Amino acid sequence: MRLTQLFASLLFLVCLIAGRPASALTVCVADTATLANALGAFNTLPDGATLTIKLVKGTYPIGSALGAVYYSSYPESVGLKLLGGYSAGCTSRTIDPTNTVIDGLGQNGAYLGVTIHGDVDLLIEGVTFTRLVGSSVYHSALSLGLDVTSSDTSTIEIRHSRFVNNTARQVIHLSGAQMRFVNNLVAHNTIEAGSDSAAVYAMYSYDADSMLVATNNTIADNSGPGLLVDTSINSDSSRLSEIADNILRGNGTADLSLGHFATASNPLLVYQNMIGTTTGYTPDATNLASDPRFVDAAGGNYRLQSNSPAINSGAFLQLWGFPAHDITGGTRIVGSRIDRGAYESPIDDSTTAIVSTTADNGNNTSPVPGSLRAAIKAANAAAGPYTIRFNIAGGCPRLLSLAAPMLDVTGDVTIDGTSQPGWTPNTHFGAFDANLCFAINGAGNPNTPWALHVPASAPASARLVVRGIAFAGFNDAAIKLEGGRGHSIAGNQFGALAFTPANASAIRVTGNSGAAFIGGYDDESAVNLVAGSSGAGVYIDNAAGGSVVANNVIGFLPDGLSSSPNANGVFVFNSKNNTIQYNYIGNNLSSGVILSGSGSNGNRVQYNIIGMAYDGSPSGNGSAGVLVSFAARNNTIGAPLNATWGGNFIVASTGAGVWISPSGGAGNSVLDNEFVGNGALDVDLAAAGPSANQATNPATGPNGLQNYPVLATATRDRVHGIEVVTGVLDSAPNTTYRLDLYYGPDCNAHAAGRGLALYPLMKTAVTTGALGNVPFTASVPFGWGNLPLGVISATVTDPNGNTSEIGNCIEEIDDDPIFADGFEVPH
Repeated sequence: MRLTQLFASLLFLVCLIAGRPASALTVCVADTATLANALGAFNTLPDGATLTIKLVKGTYPIGSALGAVYYSSYPESVGLKLLGGYSAGCTSRTIDPTNTVIDGLGQNGAYLGVTIHGDVDLLIEGVTFTRLVGSSVYHSALSLGLDVTSSDTSTIEIRHSRFVNNTARQVIHLSGAQMRFVNNLVAHNTIEAGSDSAAVYAMYSYDADSMLVATNNTIADNSGPGLLVDTSINSDSSRLSEIADNILRGNGTADLSLGHFATASNPLLVYQNMIGTTTGYTPDATNLASDPRFVDAAGGNYRLQSNSPAINSGAFLQLWGFPAHDITGGTRIVGSRIDRGAYESPIDDSTTAIVSTTADNGNNTSPVPGSLRAAIKAANAAAGPYTIRFNIAGGCPRLLSLAAPMLDVTGDVTIDGTSQPGWTPNTHFGAFDANLCFAINGAGNPNTPWALHVPASAPASARLVVRGIAFAGFNDAAIKLEGGRGHSIAGNQFGALAFTPANASAIRVTGNSGAAFIGGYDDESAVNLVAGSSGAGVYIDNAAGGSVVANNVIGFLPDGLSSSPNANGVFVFNSKNNTIQYNYIGNNLSSGVILSGSGSNGNRVQYNIIGMAYDGSPSGNGSAGVLVSFAARNNTIGAPLNATWGGNFIVASTGAGVWISPSGGAGNSVLDNEFVGNGALDVDLAAAGPSANQATNPATGPNGLQNYPVLATATRDRVHGIEVVTGVLDSAPNTTYRLDLYYGPDCNAHAAGRGLALYPLMKTAVTTGALGNVPFTASVPFGWGNLPLGVISATVTDPNGNTSEIGNCIEEIDDDPIFADGFEVPH
């Protein structure tokens, strides 16, 4: 079968397995009755659908009309979006919660609850909730959560919203795996007494790997505790939570309560906040206790006075990225750093220069006035942060051809190409439709190795932010970061420019440079296009590590479909603790992602689409999807060892899906990924192709040449919705292994007798005896009864993270003879 045919059939199976038909209901709402009817439809939608409720601007006096907890009809998983700020007819939108108000009128029963389950999301954005009254049963004014069938992949998010003058034990109750509370105002609420009282109460799910992202909020002047985070009695999470850049002030009892948070088993970062009082936590020096100086807190105006210490004092970077705008839709970062809290002040603490010409004389002593070279020279001489903006006459784009190497950047410099007239932002993930109106061309000249460079000699305070610029023709890297830290590269295009030569690399993070953020989260305008590089598209080899590469399009033309290969997509060499997430990485001549060198440890490669375009068409990389080599160790490709979230989708690689090569190190876990149409083993250790199990484990070789489990039978129990698999594992004695079972339509055509890891079933554990041997029977959920009978295969991973190759394939047996031929489908 040809690759395209195989891919089409496998993709069809993936759609069947995922159970996510392209179903959605969008309702434009302009009155309370229509809102009630729309929410009432939540439990009527089919599995995998999303209900989007668009609220026309105005006030909705709901009283007790919505006083209920809305569920999707089990077992269907249905997502919900409640979005404010629409014009009449929902033809346009302005995100500002003051223009869309849900008013409970202070009536008993004026509350709202939504519960979801399965792999769907829940989002509330741009809405004010006022005068709600907590339920006598649920005690919350607004309750959003996952039920007992929770999912590690579901996200519950509230952003750019206001909660004022409500009465409840908990004004907002969040409970789930991924909870995000971003850029909201919670103020002047009456908090009723209780051990779990709080204006914002976030509880980790009982049976999911949970995290909380609480950033850029103002939670102030509530009568009870401000933010309370409860890890629940069973929580032991691999996910890193983040509480950053908030203002938590003037709340009763405690502004931040972590007395119910199990820090030993749940990682958490708390930094750059303004916090008055705390319980269960002692703030570090980045968290200020000073008065934020609101304009008029008593009158409900929580904007910042011009002398507020919250202005331009937030973090250089946030783990989960900055919000795209502030609570009222204004520019989120004005000045050198983000403001703490929900509102961004117009005060810009940076000196500003305007680039007005594309002329360049190459003279660093006497550059052309109004040129980029002159602006960088002024920026380096400035005592504080410096912003370079553009206003060059003429059409779009304007092209700067460098006459000589550009001045190094040694200060705190923002180069904002989005200010050039005609610029428009990218509008969706997976492609790049931004209109960039300023470009820099090195023309392949050996005297112009880079466009922008932070040298190793730069002070630790040096920081480069680059937005909205196109780059081509640089022989080293278009942007090379050797010193400083906290750099941000977002919304740029590297390569794929007509009539220009390629860059050797788009971005290189090297030398003694600290963390860099390349791309962004939850903001389409932050996506970078990385195309046509003769070397690595993104090259990271700084020893300090800690960079984030997120939501970029790597190896494609701007349409996100056509090929524009780099030599390889992302190359991490002797660099640690980097995060590579949510990128589209395809068409590259070698591997999509390479982790190499003994210093490459602790890196996370998660949630990426490797080898596929955003429309689902195959765009495979020329070698492995992910290659681990030269002693790279202890890296995570997909889920963490104790979790089932973070998997990548790895498609159509010429070689293996993930290859831990003969030179690779130990402890590299490869878990919960989905593989389609790769040209070799989906998970391969040592020499290319299947490797035999070893007489003893661990052995000498990559991942200790961890043995794979040998399966004997696989039975689909349709009545109970489980897969029952028997087999045996021979490995180290008295050791508990993670066993992962995978479904595939057939055995691997490129590796006789081995399986295809098309879809991960749930994990389980097996423990060897004193002789290192364990026969096992594993029963795991398999809820996809309409899927044709296929084959089952497996990997194991030891406690140190060493994942085996994908093992042998076993044809499924149906326990119901009615369906034994695989054609009848139960209804």
